[in-house]
Amino acid sequence: MPLSQINKRIILVLFLVFVISALYILSVNKEKYSDTFLGKDNSSITNVYPGDSIQQAINNTSPRGTVTVYPGLYKENLVVNKPLIIISNPGETNNTIVQAADPEEDVFNVTADNVTISGFNIKGTPGKAGICCSGSGGNITGNKLSYNNYGVYLNDSNRSILGNNEVNNNSIGIYLRNSSNNQLKSNKISCVGIFAGLENNATGIYLEDSDNNKLMSNTISKLWDGVNLTDSSNNELNNNSILQNYFSLSLINSNNNKVLNNTIAKLGYSYSVVLANSQNNTLQGNTAGPNTEIKVFYGFDSKNNTFEGERYTVNEQGSRCVYRER
Repeated sequence: MPLSQINKRIILVLFLVFVISALYILSVNKEKYSDTFLGKDNSSITNVYPGDSIQQAINNTSPRGTVTVYPGLYKENLVVNKPLIIISNPGETNNTIVQAADPEEDVFNVTADNVTISGFNIKGTPGKAGICCSGSGGNITGNKLSYNNYGVYLNDSNRSILGNNEVNNNSIGIYLRNSSNNQLKSNKISCVGIFAGLENNATGIYLEDSDNNKLMSNTISKLWDGVNLTDSSNNELNNNSILQNYFSLSLINSNNNKVLNNTIAKLGYSYSVVLANSQNNTLQGNTAGPNTEIKVFYGFDSKNNTFEGERYTVNEQGSRCVYRER
């Protein structure tokens, strides 16, 4: 066979090998780094793997679609401006880490309604929030949030659910501002050491100008300020454990709240509950533990509040009236 024909056959074989190899590599990469595709309900689904961009997946996924993030470290500041479900691969919360690329910006900044964020380890923004949400109808569940200024910050956000989150070592664990009809349930909020927090005054749950919210079965512990309601009315605190905080529960300019069936075990301050210029609140069924009393301080500017137990007056630190319940 002439040499020229042999060379042509060799070139053809090499070309075929190249084409087959390229197709194989493409198929493998497509399987590993699958782009957006349609689910059974025609909503888009995007899988994100280490090395991919979560933000790009958010941008490429159609409204009401799902972004599934696989375990890895993702250094990004994310903006969510459409209704989406953003979740980690099930059971991978600890290892699916979203860390602020810019520590002076929110890790997740949610501006859309009906956004779900679930199953992430979110950290690293001492100046902003792990999750800042100004949309309504959100679902923030099963996340770990640590070493942020705010763990979760709801701003003008209504009808959202915050559940089963672990919120540790933030300056403020969960902050609601101008936010109503939200549910905070079964969250665990704490710090390492009583003076922990980025400014040494860490707060567990802080409501400001926020009404008609329900705080249920949360555990708030080892903080400077456990729960603080300021200018917030018609909220319900039920079956929470407020434990070993220096200030346990404070109501300031807050009316018509229900504080029911909570365990309030103080650490340093003399009183379990403080009411300042707060009217028509109900405190019933609360306990500090077996054979231990709850002491409620309130001045004459707090009127028509309902308590259980024994009322008495002392002259500690300029106090007016103190109330005990067992």
